[in-house]
Amino acid sequence: MRVMTHLRDVKMIKDRTQGEIEPMKHVIGLLKKHNVKMDEDFLVKLENSKTALVDVSEKALGTVKEAILPLQNKEATNIKDRLRKFEIKVAEFRQTFQTNCPYNISNSTPETIEQSYIIIGEYYIKTLEMEEEARDLNNLETLFDM
Repeated sequence: MRVMTHLRDVKMIKDRTQGEIEPMKHVIGLLKKHNVKMDEDFLVKLENSKTALVDVSEKALGTVKEAILPLQNKEATNIKDRLRKFEIKVAEFRQTFQTNCPYNISNSTPETIEQSYIIIGEYYIKTLEMEEEARDLNNLETLFDM
């Protein structure tokens, strides 16, 4: 997982940084257009940085990714199975929630109201657990480019 996390981080940083280079070029061009003095040629440095970024990301993403591809595919299959099971779990949760939650109470005795709050509290805790599981699965999907 550490390798996949590293690869994801490199890819995200590369994509984000490359997206920032063009606006920087426009700013430098605008500054030059308005005769702002600059000690160095920032456009050349920016292009060199872009090239270095591509080289580093290709080293990280290219050879390492090829080496782990079979393991990645196997784990992606396992994650897809977990996702299917989670979908079923969510559908079952939804069904039990709709069946068991106190929507309309005919008699509003203190005991009935207290029991309703207990049921809602239990479903709240279950919902938080399912949200956490969904975040974990979402993270795995991101790691494995799914």
